Amino acid sequence: MTQKGFTLVEVLVALTLLSVGLVPAFIQASNALTLSTTIRNALIAANVAQEGIEVVRSMRDDNWFAGRAFNAGLDACTGGCRVEWSSDVPQDIGKNIPLKFDAATGMYQYGSGVNSPFQRKITITQVSPVELSVLSEVTWRERKTDKRFVVESHLFNWLP
Repeated sequence: MTQKGFTLVEVLVALTLLSVGLVPAFIQASNALTLSTTIRNALIAANVAQEGIEVVRSMRDDNWFAGRAFNAGLDACTGGCRVEWSSDVPQDIGKNIPLKFDAATGMYQYGSGVNSPFQRKITITQVSPVELSVLSEVTWRERKTDKRFVVESHLFNWLP
């Protein structure tokens, strides 16, 4: 009499081969998710930092158009300030609060939205009577590690 079916040894060999094939695939998928999150956060931080520089540049340009000194309102930002796209002047940073993400507009700002992991600090230093150094620093915490992205730009008074 012959019996059909698998022996215990065959089942164990099949499970071993299956796990040897699937475990690395699951590890790779997990690593890919972690890497994509890291890349996404670094890209957001880079854009948020660059936006800080652009806002300060816009303030400098507004000073020119209004006939004020190019650094009017920008010279009190040596200890750190915060700005957002709608800022007229930098605000003292006080306690560095996180930027909020507004899903309806897709914007990072301080007024509305849900707290994001990102904090931005703008530091403006007068290098010479015609030059400002602007540092935009974005920090965030990712997987129990503090991350930091810094952009530096120099703004000049091109007007006589």
